[in-house]
Amino acid sequence: MTKPSRILLAIDGTQGSYRAAHHAALIANLTGAEVILLHCADPHPSLSLPFPAGGAGLPPGFARSPALPSTSERLGPARDILQDSHVRYMEHTVEGPAAETILGMALRERCDLIVMGRHGTGDTEELPVGRTAEHVVRAAPCTVMVAA
Repeated sequence: MTKPSRILLAIDGTQGSYRAAHHAALIANLTGAEVILLHCADPHPSLSLPFPAGGAGLPPGFARSPALPSTSERLGPARDILQDSHVRYMEHTVEGPAAETILGMALRERCDLIVMGRHGTGDTEELPVGRTAEHVVRAAPCTVMVAA
């Protein structure tokens, strides 16, 4: 791997993605690279009905689904990691399928390295690598680091 000048850091709000942020910050500090902090937003937010707080009015046997963290809440810890490490970064939130969005952004921004967690929000821990990470590794235009 050559010395990266642009690192794409994919964040999804999982602990694995925050571990990836630590790795990206370390590499950026060692190489002087700029980090592109990317959050792939779900184009179809929760389709749950707006029932009153506490579940009042829910049919019997139904539980209220927990509120999904906002984009800012998902990006916040990664921002903190990059800022605490004094890393130059810019943020992008893009709607669309995660793997395709990551690959497209890596091409568009001419990234030398993609850093991401091994499991996303919809993957099970049973597999060594999740679907998105596997897709990105197979199709990436650059080196990919999957943080465990």
